[in-house]
Amino acid sequence: MTSAPPPPAPAPVAGGGREWTLTASRLDLGGLNFVGVVDALLGGQVVKVLKFTANEMKIKDLVQSAEAAPGVRLVTAARPGSTSTVSPGRIELYTVQLKGNLDILGIKIPVDYTAAHPPPLNVPFVTFTEVTVRNTDLIGGTLKIPGARISVVTDQAPVERR
Repeated sequence: MTSAPPPPAPAPVAGGGREWTLTASRLDLGGLNFVGVVDALLGGQVVKVLKFTANEMKIKDLVQSAEAAPGVRLVTAARPGSTSTVSPGRIELYTVQLKGNLDILGIKIPVDYTAAHPPPLNVPFVTFTEVTVRNTDLIGGTLKIPGARISVVTDQAPVERR
């Protein structure tokens, strides 16, 4: 008597593959929906991440960074004081961690959302201040970064491109 082999594991829903970090003084998410905790590929490993969808994102003082190779980081920064946008249409965001201050009517509540500690409520719009978001993927929309500066930062010295 032989048993049937187990069914194959489902594929992760998010491709990603590389973690990147977004920091901002303010992050506004409109048409927001917290879908839930899903699997994503990160560095060849399957990890649990938060999946959000939104219709638009406004990001004040955007700085994005990711490791391009060992000892080499790619950093993209918006002009100080400017607001970057991601729109139009449905945006999917796969997030390892969202940490900052949830701004509710001017009251700032520190939050640190991860797959182990997801958001307790699903609200249609939200504002975060002094936010750091570690992501694996962003699908949809067009990112516009006013005055973008791109730097390659190595263990030695940064090289900046405009």
